[in-house]
Amino acid sequence: MVVGGVIRRDDTILLVHEHTLGGEGPDQWVLPGGRLERGELLDAAVKREVEEETGLTVISVGSLAFGSQHYAPGRDQPLLFLAFNVVVDPVSGDRFEPNDPDDLIIEARFVPIRDAIDLVLQAGVTPGSQSTSDFLRQDGNADPSIWLWDLNQSTDRPLSQVPIR
Repeated sequence: MVVGGVIRRDDTILLVHEHTLGGEGPDQWVLPGGRLERGELLDAAVKREVEEETGLTVISVGSLAFGSQHYAPGRDQPLLFLAFNVVVDPVSGDRFEPNDPDDLIIEARFVPIRDAIDLVLQAGVTPGSQSTSDFLRQDGNADPSIWLWDLNQSTDRPLSQVPIR
């Protein structure tokens, strides 16, 4: 399971520019986040990942913003990504000091939402990038939903979008 943080400031959203894990594929712009560690709760994982990748202090992890689940060829289990609304300490401002143990983070910055849509798709369409861009197209204020994908059937669009409320 992978979690991410949706951090807004006015008409911007926080993205991180990162190398892909294992160096396979182009660098990508994503929401700050990553995999849960063994025994870790969702909110603790979101807090840890945001703080590692941005250096910002998380005040609270709030409601679910959106998610995606997909089956990939050759995998027995689906990959589930959940993005939560996060509040960070405003004193942190724009002083990003990543402390990423995986050393994947190139930079973190607040990006206008209209520009963020293009940035997250820059490295190609994946379930994560498509779900994030769809969420951003709805101005980041849509009711939470989870996009469901089966990459054995199609890689360009999800099979469905399921509302959570």
